[in-house]
Amino acid sequence: MAVFSKIWAFNVLASRFCTILVVSSAKMAKEIMKTHDLLFCGRPSFVSQQKLSYNGLDLAFSPYNSYWREIRKICMVYLFNFNRVQSFRPIREFEVSHMLEKISKSSVASKPVNLSEAMMSLTSSIICRAVLGMRYEEDGVENSRFQELLKETQALFTSFFVSDYYPFLGFIDKFTGLFHRLEKNFKEFDIFYDQVIQEHLDPSRSKPEKEDILDVLLQLWKNRSFKVDLTFDHIKAVLMVITMFTTFTLQI
Repeated sequence: MAVFSKIWAFNVLASRFCTILVVSSAKMAKEIMKTHDLLFCGRPSFVSQQKLSYNGLDLAFSPYNSYWREIRKICMVYLFNFNRVQSFRPIREFEVSHMLEKISKSSVASKPVNLSEAMMSLTSSIICRAVLGMRYEEDGVENSRFQELLKETQALFTSFFVSDYYPFLGFIDKFTGLFHRLEKNFKEFDIFYDQVIQEHLDPSRSKPEKEDILDVLLQLWKNRSFKVDLTFDHIKAVLMVITMFTTFTLQI
């Protein structure tokens, strides 16, 4: 019991002031990962994460509970299964080939290439096609808008919010403009997702050759055959986390 009390106290402290909890003994690892695993399977609740995930409606930032188990089942069975991932392989191959072709042409013409921008364009194109079923033109307004939203979201996810560690000093985040940036970014992404959802629901929309992830989510929303009563906010939260983590992964 004494060991558990020490672990619990350290977990509370770590959730506020640390990002990593190091377990250096087999005995302590057993206490954390087996005996009291339910107490340690969550994560601290941060302002930016909760806002951009629609108060934890997604898979990554939802607390461990019955809702998380249900949304995890939906994602693993219908969105991230092997066949679904393999179906997007031609998209990945085409976009990578397209990027290399652009770099090659710039090289022949002795033009400089910004690899950071090229990678950002690559990831946004893959995401748009696999998740949203569309490909924005590289120099188009919509593509620039999507990339800017992604960049701002990434910046906010890694920003230091004083209110995360000292809630009574949350007014500082208002003075620094972080709260305003967070709210603005959330509203712009919310409007963007609303537009894409309405486009997918349009009865005059031509049937795509292959279903994208949003098509699958909307079909699940129509069927309503799960314990979770899916709403558009649930769908947008899942889209947000897929967009963010796919971008981070492909850029590493």
